[in-house]
Amino acid sequence: MTFTNYSDAEDQKAHVFSTFLKKIRSNNSISQEQLCLQLRQHSSLFYNLDSITVSRWERGVNIPSLAKQAEIVELYDDELTSIYSDDKQFIRESSELIMETDPINQKSNHPYFRNDNYQIHTIDIDDESFYLVLKMIMRYEGNPTINFELPLEMLDRLGDLKITIATAFNRQIIGHCLFLTSTTKATLELVNFTTNLENIIKKNIHNESQHNTMLVLSSAGATKQVENSIMSTYINKFSEQKQLRFMCFSTSNGSLIKKLNKAKLEPFKVKNIELLQKTVQVSSYIITRSEVMANRFLLKLAVITPMQLNDFLTSVGKGKNI
Repeated sequence: MTFTNYSDAEDQKAHVFSTFLKKIRSNNSISQEQLCLQLRQHSSLFYNLDSITVSRWERGVNIPSLAKQAEIVELYDDELTSIYSDDKQFIRESSELIMETDPINQKSNHPYFRNDNYQIHTIDIDDESFYLVLKMIMRYEGNPTINFELPLEMLDRLGDLKITIATAFNRQIIGHCLFLTSTTKATLELVNFTTNLENIIKKNIHNESQHNTMLVLSSAGATKQVENSIMSTYINKFSEQKQLRFMCFSTSNGSLIKKLNKAKLEPFKVKNIELLQKTVQVSSYIITRSEVMANRFLLKLAVITPMQLNDFLTSVGKGKNI
């Protein structure tokens, strides 16, 4: 079995997952042996779990892997994000993804952005810049799956598309994301190129109650920190909506693909598509909810609430540390 070790006695006593385990046993009036039985029945990850191990978890002697933690909290209808949001050290690590101060890690790919202050905004279809930003994202991404046959202004249900942007001085856009929710069936059709985004949007009106997948079609930023800020907005939103069981990235953006691969995510499908006399490689990743929560990088982004993100960005502007 895989464990995370903690040597500091104070940390052992206070670890948030140890506290969670003791709480669920108390709330459900079950013994450590009964908890073992429930976990062994729930998942093969716990096939050789015994009460001695549970005792060590509760005392903070060692802590199970995030994969096991994700399975345990799911069984008891909770979320790792709600548990780790109380962990000050974990929140500090999350903030470091947004508040990098080392100039070496702050390289900008934007011609006019040099790590200035920036803000995060969500825009909807009623925003006067919605169509302009959507067209910009489509040009930037170059992803065949987000091409539309009809002019955007003629399409219904475009309001299903969610857009978040990062803006710096003079409202320069230095980061963006484009995502929506849909069904697993529609998502699989999209990544297999048997349908397109236009058709998914049309079908969404008939199956909204069945939406169980977040589909991310573009996510980018001028620096790693802006990229992470943008990612935190939709990953946190995913974590807050328990009906969403899958997250799918379908992208041709090399920077995002590199980031996902670095986070040890395996692509579900990689396909070369001919578009305007050039070959575009689209990589698709389909991740279960438990896998999102069990991935330390994604979990760090998921625990960042919109209010905390704003606080982090304000602190960066003032030169403060969390």
